[in-house]
Amino acid sequence: MKKVGLKLEKLDRGLVAMKVAGGVFLSWRILEWEDPVVGASDKPLEFTLFRDGKAIAELTGVTNYLDPDGSMDSEYMVRSGNRDESKTVRPFPSGKNWFDIPLKRPADSPFGPYTINDVSVGDLDGDGSYELVVKWDSAGKDNSVSGMTGNVLLDAYKLDGTRLWKFPVDLGVNIRAGAHYTQFLVYDFDGDGKSEMVLKTAPGSRDGEGRFVNLASESIAIREVDNSKDFRDSNGMALDGDEFLTIFRGEDGQALDTIYYPNQRVDSRLWGDDYGNRSERYTAAVAWLDGKTPYAFFMRGYYWGRNFSRGRQCACAVSFDGNHLSCLHSFDTFNIKSYKRRSESSSFSSSGSYKGIEGFRRGNEKYIGEGNHNCVVADIDCDGREEVLTGALCYKLGRWNRLKVKWCTFLGHGDALHLGAYRPRRRGFDFLTVHECGKKHPVIKRKQLDYGFSVLDARTGRSLFHQASPGDMGRGMMADVGAGGWYQFWGVSEVEGSEERVKVGPFARTEKGFERIDIPGASTNFRIFWDGDLYDELLDGEAGGPLEVTSWNGERMESVFKTEGCVSINGTKANPCLQADILGDWREEIIMAREDNNALRVFVSDIPTEYSFKTLMHDPVYRAGVAAEQTAYNQPPHIGFCLRQLL
Repeated sequence: MKKVGLKLEKLDRGLVAMKVAGGVFLSWRILEWEDPVVGASDKPLEFTLFRDGKAIAELTGVTNYLDPDGSMDSEYMVRSGNRDESKTVRPFPSGKNWFDIPLKRPADSPFGPYTINDVSVGDLDGDGSYELVVKWDSAGKDNSVSGMTGNVLLDAYKLDGTRLWKFPVDLGVNIRAGAHYTQFLVYDFDGDGKSEMVLKTAPGSRDGEGRFVNLASESIAIREVDNSKDFRDSNGMALDGDEFLTIFRGEDGQALDTIYYPNQRVDSRLWGDDYGNRSERYTAAVAWLDGKTPYAFFMRGYYWGRNFSRGRQCACAVSFDGNHLSCLHSFDTFNIKSYKRRSESSSFSSSGSYKGIEGFRRGNEKYIGEGNHNCVVADIDCDGREEVLTGALCYKLGRWNRLKVKWCTFLGHGDALHLGAYRPRRRGFDFLTVHECGKKHPVIKRKQLDYGFSVLDARTGRSLFHQASPGDMGRGMMADVGAGGWYQFWGVSEVEGSEERVKVGPFARTEKGFERIDIPGASTNFRIFWDGDLYDELLDGEAGGPLEVTSWNGERMESVFKTEGCVSINGTKANPCLQADILGDWREEIIMAREDNNALRVFVSDIPTEYSFKTLMHDPVYRAGVAAEQTAYNQPPHIGFCLRQLL
């Protein structure tokens, strides 16, 4: 099996301390090259733990410790056998297992107050510690809902609340606020040890230094655009005007380069409606498509047109060499050469040339409507090159370095998906995707679509299991909570023609196949590592409220932790702002908006665990999942190796 040429982030120990009933609980991370369990080391690493400058413990192959003599005033440091020393830390000021990151909340927009939305993570300044990029929305709306919104703002913070950028990145009036418009990828795209941020921009967008982003372009035409133009219509939709892609330096938010968005709108009607519900839906991920380069992978459109008419679906892969963005790979279901009204569209220059990158090839048109509101990335065929899976289809770089569809099930669009390596002693991944259409396929006339969910062999797209449902299955979950088989999965479905919702499943994947099981109390939102065993826990809660972690106790899912003083985001999706392994050992942190929206609250597991292995952020599948977590309908990250085989 070839390994993806992923350049791992050089992280510090991420040492954390928190006051618990029995003293002070400490947790820190080890890296891929230090881990003999699932990493590249041949022996466990030794640590010396210090309290107030004095050694209190010698540990081997351990990444957490309960100090019974610790107090709120204790200072801790850990030194590894490699002689590196962590930063000195004290227990969180809360006296509990959480700390707050104070934020500078923007002044209200003309359309309402700003609230914290999605968060992404990267080492923006190269110091070995993660920083957070926060997206602020004001009056954000779904594409199907009309109305004006405030400008989308993005800002960057260190974990101690230090603000990195002079100004927030301001996307201006021509980028609408909502879940589907702004997919922001935070990642080290040029390999210099510092993360950048790349996302869609427009005339009027400004960077972290207050400059218009078009001024960072080498294109004279882009530099000369009129930044005062407001392309919004009376419904608040921007369906005309130039479309850009900009990369920002993580340290200060400065725009480094701006290019035309590779998959240009051309005409919103080509996507299947005339009001922007379909043309303005985006998803994004980071993928090492050729095994050598991290690409910013953007997708646009994933619906058929209204009444199952023709639509459009696009994708592009963009690289960054430290100075310039380049798009050599594009996919399109529409043949740009056939478009006649070029003088009426901002997607063409005055000479009639397309401002984007043409990606149409004969046969692409049949893939309309096959994407999801989300995507996952993995090297599904073990050839050292990653693929991007979104709903019913899988993208890859094929022969002659062309972006193409590797496989497609033609089962149509859905709202949720999961990918995991849950089967012991087997390389490869299983892929769960849900479906929201139960009509005949509009392109493949003989194919009858079916509500429900499917488990696929991620390498080939072959269906391993399908379960029908009485209507649109809006949510699905795949995890190994320990309730039976190799992993379990279930979903929540609407009943066609009513507001009723029913649970479908759970089912378990076993050595003999798939079987129906029972998991009382199982929620259908996020999976998470929290309590220290090798099984998934579940994370869920009420819309706009706190979240709860539940764990399988042998009979049902029981509560093991509840967040406090914070709210979930994205309405009924009830998401955390971010779930990721950014601190401490391999367990994941829950990052949420504080109730007053003036701070982020970071929750860290304070439960001792007997297991120690590398930070999950050094697993390619997980790191890609974290980068894509903020996209559209957020889905939790999964790991690319099977923990069950460690039992």
